[in-house]
Amino acid sequence: MKDAFMASLFHEGVLGGALYLQSDKAVYRTNKLQLEPKYRNLELPYNRISEVKTGWALCFPTVTLIMKSGSSYKFIVFRQKMFLSRLDELRR
Repeated sequence: MKDAFMASLFHEGVLGGALYLQSDKAVYRTNKLQLEPKYRNLELPYNRISEVKTGWALCFPTVTLIMKSGSSYKFIVFRQKMFLSRLDELRR
């Protein structure tokens, strides 16, 4: 099962793309060619996510995924409530 959410990653600016919730990981994808390959297809396994924080950037809802390694990824996520609900279900 795969859920798709329109999202933008904060990395050297705001990069439009989508977050996909798969059975074992969240995947952010964008088609920006000038971006490093790591960020064009960013895989975030659920077992490596230590914390999920929410917030706001101007008037947009944000979700920050903090990894056990210490790195964090901040996204503008549309339909944030549904995204967080599905993420919680899949991380269990």
